[in-house]
Amino acid sequence: MINGAEMISFGAGVNSVAMTILLVEGGWRGPIVFADPGGEHPETYCYLEYFERHYLEPRDLRITRLSPSTHLDLFDVTRHGGIADSLEAFCLMQGIIPLLAVRWCSVMFKREPLETWRKGQGIGVTLLGITTDEPRRVRPDPNVRYPLVELGINRPECHRVIQRSGLDAPRKSGCFFCPGQRLSQWRDLFLNYPDLFDRCLELERNASERNQKNATLDPHGVSLEQRVANRWRGQEQMDLSEWLPCACAL
Repeated sequence: MINGAEMISFGAGVNSVAMTILLVEGGWRGPIVFADPGGEHPETYCYLEYFERHYLEPRDLRITRLSPSTHLDLFDVTRHGGIADSLEAFCLMQGIIPLLAVRWCSVMFKREPLETWRKGQGIGVTLLGITTDEPRRVRPDPNVRYPLVELGINRPECHRVIQRSGLDAPRKSGCFFCPGQRLSQWRDLFLNYPDLFDRCLELERNASERNQKNATLDPHGVSLEQRVANRWRGQEQMDLSEWLPCACAL
């Protein structure tokens, strides 16, 4: 139990990395917790190891990882009709895909386990890496603090904080099959991680055949299989960050 303490909700994105650096440099010490859906982009998992090894461990800090395989008790198995070791496996088991309009995936695999772990540890407050650029995401809650907002830090300054620390900046965090990706990101996944792209195709096929007719992870409603057939014509550059009221992109 860590009664009265605060914990960092660490998403391994630019915001949470910069927030962690600022807090640690200011003398803060406490739990740094990463809710792992098991489907983050490979570069994000690499960055987790990099940040922990090069920045946190020299300061005697570690990242606590939460997932069904390590903390099954944090997941409401009965309410969700079972659980799997990862979000991807759960989708395949249930015959569904993540949906932008609902964001159940973030709630189930990130927000709920983080909140359950916090309460179980007797921790009073979660620190979230929301910047001053995102006022719509700041909500009054006695159990949440926004250090970057309190310090007047925006996203460009987050990049400068990371640069001044001598570290590389992370990519935007999120699952490789997240429906909030831009079309150009889907194309990059197809070109650079064909095995992961094939798994996205299987998620669409599985959901379409079972519970969600014509299911697609593409936010424009076109199947990824059709995108490939069309040779990625019409690469819209929609910024869907406003659709992500969760910790995925932090």
